[in-house]
Amino acid sequence: MFEHKITLAEALTGVNFVITHLDGSKIRIKNNPGEVIKPDDLKTVAEKGLPFHKQPYKFGNLFVMFKVTFPDSVPIDKVPFLIKALPSPSTSADTDMDAETVLLTHFDEAKRNTKAGGGQQDDSDEEKEDSQG
Repeated sequence: MFEHKITLAEALTGVNFVITHLDGSKIRIKNNPGEVIKPDDLKTVAEKGLPFHKQPYKFGNLFVMFKVTFPDSVPIDKVPFLIKALPSPSTSADTDMDAETVLLTHFDEAKRNTKAGGGQQDDSDEEKEDSQG
């Protein structure tokens, strides 16, 4: 199996790359126009894999595992174009005015909830209350 990294843009718009086969020949690999490649998609290229045992003129299939690399951010001025170009989930999130709006932030392992109550508490205060009570 051959693993190949592609960008999100390539995953959405198409791949076109060349690999060198074991025999030294070059193989151009493309996908069908409009076909989206998802992370960890496994595709095959007929008869471009390893040769069969005792039949060196016959080849098996080449397997390509795609690893999609996502950008860390998207320029704000490009977001409207992405919203227009990509399908969006049909939810009522934008129309539900009673909902509180919150923003996601980067996960920090140090701020993980480790208590059953859900927040970070000072263990020493909790132990003092238990020993006095």
